[in-house]
Amino acid sequence: MSAYSARPLPLPAVYGHGTVALAFAAAIGEAMAPAEERIDGLDAVLDPWRAPPAFLDWLIRITGARVEPGWPEGLRRKAVDLAPRLAAHRGTPYGLLLEAREIHGWAPPDFALVVDDPGRVFTHDDPVPRAGRMLTVTLTAPAGEDQRALESRLTRLVRAHCPAHLPFKVTVTLAHKAPDERSQQG
Repeated sequence: MSAYSARPLPLPAVYGHGTVALAFAAAIGEAMAPAEERIDGLDAVLDPWRAPPAFLDWLIRITGARVEPGWPEGLRRKAVDLAPRLAAHRGTPYGLLLEAREIHGWAPPDFALVVDDPGRVFTHDDPVPRAGRMLTVTLTAPAGEDQRALESRLTRLVRAHCPAHLPFKVTVTLAHKAPDERSQQG
């Protein structure tokens, strides 16, 4: 219930005794009640974790969340929740790493994502920058992962975050399995 329906404002004293004014005020109150109820429930519709599934596509559109076809509902809700932070860091290595970690789950210790950004600030301690301006993103994944699928997902992710004027290259490598200790003991 809104503050208005819980505690209606009284009419000025001059109108408080007129039956026409009281009937008019009651009719306006009844007409406004559904709108007030809708406004009271608006936070549930705009919250990505409480919104009904029917509103999820609308939330995706109005927030500018980046989703891909086939993503499950939970991942789409997470993308809507993350959209404001990603919008603030769009086009930066931080934004790319944030989405990789939060949406794709590419986080240490299983995954290592390295962004070699040619636009960063170089100091005297850094190696000499490469010639050319190409963003290079390297993902190291655990052995047994589908390398082509990871490369495709990484390419779409980098394309979404990389500035249009900057070419990029993605590389996916699979970590080698550590030998089983029991097989070494023989």
